[in-house]
Amino acid sequence: MIRCHKEHLRRRCHERGADPDSVVDCIVETQGDYLIVDESHPKYPKNPRGLGDMVASTLDSVGITKDRVQAVASAMGISDCGCAKRQEFLNRVGREWLGVGKPPVVD
Repeated sequence: MIRCHKEHLRRRCHERGADPDSVVDCIVETQGDYLIVDESHPKYPKNPRGLGDMVASTLDSVGITKDRVQAVASAMGISDCGCAKRQEFLNRVGREWLGVGKPPVVD
């Protein structure tokens, strides 16, 4: 649960390509100009999945998980497998160069 100003939720919707009227179900309580919002609710505006998220999900579905890769890296004396950095890099490249993960334009 988060507490935010109504304007902040409206901006979050715009940033993530969601219609503010479609997220009303995730609002738990109204306190004047502030809202209590359930960010785990299915209607809460999520960031669009990026290229790195898609690659991570695909690898995970065939058993190549971040935990397993980290275990192998640790066994080789490497402290960080770099999965998170690689995923963020692919998300950024996908957004900037390919348009993957960009929120849709809402007028």
